[in-house]
This record gives sequence, structure tokens and C-alpha cells, in this order.
Amino acid sequence: MRGKRRAAFIVTALLMTAGLTGCGENQIPDLSEDEIRAVGKYVAVTMMRYDINHRSRLMELTDPVLEESAGEQVPEEPSGMPPVDDTPVVDTTGTGEEEVPDAAYEPEEVMALPAGVEVAFQGQELCDSYPAGGDYLSLNASEGKKLLILHFTLTNKGSEEQAIDMLASGTAFHVTVNESYTRRALTTMLLEDLSTYMGTLPAGESADTVLAIEVSGEMAENISALSVEVKNGDRTSAEQLF
Repeated sequence: MRGKRRAAFIVTALLMTAGLTGCGENQIPDLSEDEIRAVGKYVAVTMMRYDINHRSRLMELTDPVLEESAGEQVPEEPSGMPPVDDTPVVDTTGTGEEEVPDAAYEPEEVMALPAGVEVAFQGQELCDSYPAGGDYLSLNASEGKKLLILHFTLTNKGSEEQAIDMLASGTAFHVTVNESYTRRALTTMLLEDLSTYMGTLPAGESADTVLAIEVSGEMAENISALSVEVKNGDRTSAEQLF
């Protein structure tokens, strides 16, 4: 209950702040479409963060390591009988053929995107602050680090407009740099954040979205490989970007 009261307080404070902006003239201030979207997204994320039935995915830029370097891991000894090279493959199909694992999911399937909507990687950039303009929704790197911004487009190739709500999908994105450094993408208040993107995409139109992680200044100077893992429930998709 304390969390819900805190969420209600934050939302109320936000609305009061908006109202006070024009109190001199006793008028409700005019908001642009982007500002309305920003307020709506803030309310949605805040309520989900403090909902006792929803595990928050909001995190600070100092997100802990989710996967350490392979050189720092010490494999555990397996229990039971040691494996042998001539262990036969058990036929569970009854057809005399070896069982073939299920095909990997496409990113769009894991993200539960509407039919006809596709996601495509467009490139990456390194910066101290994103976006460069530095508005009130900008994201800043921690001291001594850089932001690695991955750019993606969501394209509606269908004949009808589609509503996209990544915030409610529960999809998690993990970015791996140089095959050894893995971080979960930061959940931000950026309107174009792919992990929380909400909007309606007309037929034939595209939306620019991003994922962000932090890397050290040294790593930023030598990025030779980049991949993204998309996970949602028991579905996973991994893609090597370069």
C-alpha cells in the first residue's frame, strides 16, 4: 500500500506542476503532442514501477553486470556420471530420426509486435548525452563512461495502422559488446525507447527507436562486435548486428 500511495503522490505532483505553470492566468497550459506523450508515458511507467504485482524494469545507469567476461567465470564440475563421447542420441519421435530442436524465434515474434510490423537495426553511435539537444528527457552517461545508442526502425508493412505497446509486452533486451560484455538495455523516459515504445503506426510508415547501454571509455574506442538478445517469457531471439 505504501508503494501505491507513493505512486499516487508522484502522479498528483506531476499534474499539479502542469497546472501551476499557468496559474497566473488561471488557465490550463497548452501542451505539445510530444509533451502529452511524455506525461502519459511517465504516469504509465511510474504506476507500473510501484504496482506490487509488477516487477519494475526501471534501473539506474549503474546497472550491475548481468554477464561477466568468460575469463572471469569458473565452470562448476558436473554432478553424476561424466559425459562420454559415444553417448547415443535418443529418438523420441518414433520415426527413426534424430529430434531436431525448435527453430529460433524472430525478434518480431518475441516482441509480440502486431502482424506486418518489422524491426530493423540501422546503426549505432557513442555519445556523452542523448539526444544531442539535451532536452528535459535527455539521458546522460556516468562519469568516465559513454552511452552506446543502438538505432532501430519499426516499420508497418501491412495495409492497416497498428497500435504498438512495448511497455506492456514485458520484453527484455540484452546487448553484448565484443562477445564478452553484456548489459540489459536501460529503461529510460525517452519517447523513442524501443523497450517502452508506445504509439500508433500507420500503414507504410516507420518509427525511429533506440536501445541504450553504458560502456567504458576504453571499450568505446574498440567495438568490434555487437549483438542483441530479445527475451520475452520462454521465447528468445539472438541477432548478431556486426
